[in-house]
Amino acid sequence: MAKAKVKNKYCSQNDFHNEADIEQVFVRRLLEDFGFSDSDIRPKNALSQLTVGGMRGSGYERYRPDFAIKLGTKIVTIIEVKAPTENLKNHFWQPAAYTRLINGEYRGSNPVKFFILTNGLEFWVYNWDENNPFLKLDFSDFEDSNTNFKKLSKLLAKSNLGKNTEGYSGDIIKFTKNNLSEVNQAFSWCHQHIYRKDNISQSEAFSEFVKLISLKLLSDRKIKEEFPGVLAEDYFEIPAKKVKFSTHWIQSQKGNTVNPIDNIQFQQFINEMEREIAKGERKRIFEKEDHIRLKEETILGVVKKLESIYLFGIDADLNGRLFETFLNATMRGKDLGQYFTPRSVVKLGVKLCQIKVLSNKHGIAHTDTIMDACCGTGGFLIDVLADMWKKVDEKTNLSNSDKDLVKKSIANNNLIGIDISSGPNLSRVARLNMYLHGDGGTRIFHTDALDKELLEFDTDSNELVMEKRQLRSILQDQNLVDIVLTNPPFAKVYERETENEKRILGSYEIGKGEGGVLRNSIKSSLLFIERYYDILKPGGKLVTIIDDGILSGKDYGWFRNYIRSRFLIKAVISMPGDAFQRSKARVKTSYLIAEKRTTEQQEQPPVFMYPCKFVGVDDSARQRTLPIDAMNREKAREEIQVLVDEYEKFQNGNGNSKYIVDASRIEDRMDVKNCLMKIGRSVSLWKRKGYNIFPIQEVLEEKKFSDDDIIFTKDCDDFVTLLLVRYSGLAEAGEEIVASDTTYSKLYRVRSGDLVISNIAASYGSMAVVPLELDGCVVSNEYTILRTKKGFHPNIVQIILRSPEIRSDILLGSTGANRTRMKWDLIKNISIPYPDGQLEKKILGLIDKAEEAKKLAQRTAEESVFTLENSFNLNNTQALDVIAAFKPPK
Repeated sequence: MAKAKVKNKYCSQNDFHNEADIEQVFVRRLLEDFGFSDSDIRPKNALSQLTVGGMRGSGYERYRPDFAIKLGTKIVTIIEVKAPTENLKNHFWQPAAYTRLINGEYRGSNPVKFFILTNGLEFWVYNWDENNPFLKLDFSDFEDSNTNFKKLSKLLAKSNLGKNTEGYSGDIIKFTKNNLSEVNQAFSWCHQHIYRKDNISQSEAFSEFVKLISLKLLSDRKIKEEFPGVLAEDYFEIPAKKVKFSTHWIQSQKGNTVNPIDNIQFQQFINEMEREIAKGERKRIFEKEDHIRLKEETILGVVKKLESIYLFGIDADLNGRLFETFLNATMRGKDLGQYFTPRSVVKLGVKLCQIKVLSNKHGIAHTDTIMDACCGTGGFLIDVLADMWKKVDEKTNLSNSDKDLVKKSIANNNLIGIDISSGPNLSRVARLNMYLHGDGGTRIFHTDALDKELLEFDTDSNELVMEKRQLRSILQDQNLVDIVLTNPPFAKVYERETENEKRILGSYEIGKGEGGVLRNSIKSSLLFIERYYDILKPGGKLVTIIDDGILSGKDYGWFRNYIRSRFLIKAVISMPGDAFQRSKARVKTSYLIAEKRTTEQQEQPPVFMYPCKFVGVDDSARQRTLPIDAMNREKAREEIQVLVDEYEKFQNGNGNSKYIVDASRIEDRMDVKNCLMKIGRSVSLWKRKGYNIFPIQEVLEEKKFSDDDIIFTKDCDDFVTLLLVRYSGLAEAGEEIVASDTTYSKLYRVRSGDLVISNIAASYGSMAVVPLELDGCVVSNEYTILRTKKGFHPNIVQIILRSPEIRSDILLGSTGANRTRMKWDLIKNISIPYPDGQLEKKILGLIDKAEEAKKLAQRTAEESVFTLENSFNLNNTQALDVIAAFKPPK
């Protein structure tokens, strides 16, 4: 039997150990041999990750190939390299999908002619639109005399691949696709630059920046249209003459006018908008006579900073959220009155909507209409539009021109946004967002969606009057809106003290309590749910972020009754407590998915509930990006996929029981913590293992304070030392204060052996046994003070209570949603295990050893300080006198 050849003209098989070896010693040498220069060969790190999948049942994933060949301005071939042990058949779909995505950006041509798959031992060449290779080479075929190698040489010749590709000469601009952190930094720089140079307010700076960023995005969109292949590249070069938002363009126009960015580009944009407004094809984004009200040098600085950053379609996460990114980089939610929805929370919401596009409904092609009446800058709407367009692209029965028509119709007819914000006017930003990313925005309105009458005022402009009339006409169709996807403001309250708000409240059913008694004030987030009930068609879907306090609090029981009477509750998805951390919003939230009842008699079915741990956490409160952010983003993505899969199984009737709640469980509270989770999950296991199990009240009891240990603070001028209980479970001496200076009417002296638990931070582990040296420190009524009963040791009990298992039970038993509060009556019946005598003795011995080790460490540290200070006389009387005489006040 002939032995396989181990060498060819480029390398030896012995050189192959992994993909990197094949890339460098084989593929690189082959491409260079065929005449391709370094500038022609684009390595993996220069290419963009694209979402590929859906072929032959494959899932979706982010992918980029190992190489691309770029001639002129077009990618003409991509190459995927695998390890020698890999079966090439298993990896065909990724490069195939990537190739088709690139060619799909072009009209009338397919510049990527081939894609190549190799593991070093085999080399397969595919036509871009075929599923089987038309040319196969083995390792030994790579010799000049080989027939197949000659075919490959001709196929990959630059003269062949370079047909219909254009080169360019002259000045170029190098573009990069930056990540979110880098874009944030650039936007922050622009904000500070505008502020320093022109000395204007944050709101004014934002308004002027929006004008500039509009021109930047229009310029980048033009690049995408003229050079579609940039979709697949993370950095690329474009002829400077083709880039309008650039210092090169500004210099070229200097002879025509001063400040050409404003006087030429922005005025052309304004004039085009005005023509479309006059024809009723567009709504106002900027004022008719508007200008970029910045100095020419300020504009030039922003152009220099942004010209080489490619912003149009940076990545799927950032798409359509640039204005939120700028606001988050420069202004906080409390300054704006706006809290933008985290990216992963938006993506989850869009998936939960399960939007239908051209679906068969009673023999008619139906496409859902979606509304967000608190749309802000349009973050939800942009992601909804992307989801709907993706579904259009997946329709194999439509031609490209038909797809374009459907997409335009969706952008202009199937999305409705409303926002009342005026400083800045976010509805105009949303219109701009839709215009730049989807050529839509004609159904985004600047008005108060909670005003059921949409009353016209004398102060309204003619355009605003027309907006209100158009919206009023749209909403008369009670079978129009299929889905509401929204994140209503939580802090806003409507009050009867204000005449206009009194009128609005008078039109709401929930404006009246029992017996018709008028409610003096109502949160806007509650009003929005009634408003959406009015707007949705029967059977329509409400997908809304909701404050967990509304789902769980006693004060909102009446409102939960309203929700249940008007909607069928389909799902409640709990968001992590830190989901809105970037906006500094301390609100625990959930997604509520509810279906508008078609009849009052419909029976409430079981409910899907899911507790998220990562969704939303990927939007860090930090401006600086850390490696953990990418990890959190991936965890959020994975969690969304698992959640959506489980929800679909539930809808299909084969859901996992661990996520299903019987309808009877939501008759009062509707939060996931109360309805899905159960206290005492491990008790049955402990029983099977024969552990000693006790309710907490048989182990601990509330301390009865003597009169001497209760301090009435009002007229007490005694100095007292506060006790601090850390999350780590350690007690420390805090600040020494005069008792009467505290806001608490009473303080309580704790004694050694007391178990002190923070009512607010118990779930974080703030539980400590008071040591002897802290005997006599004081706490407020924000702490629960307990004593162990006979037969139980406080240190053992503290360790048990601080364990994740028992802390989770304490959390489930606590009241409140945004600031959970532990109460003795709520936790005293929780069961805990307790060790037998032998194990108890062992643990106490370990605790004693740990204490001795701490004391030894402390003594050693003190000795080291004393030795050093004594050696150099660093602790002398004169130094201490200076410090005592001149140290500043605390």
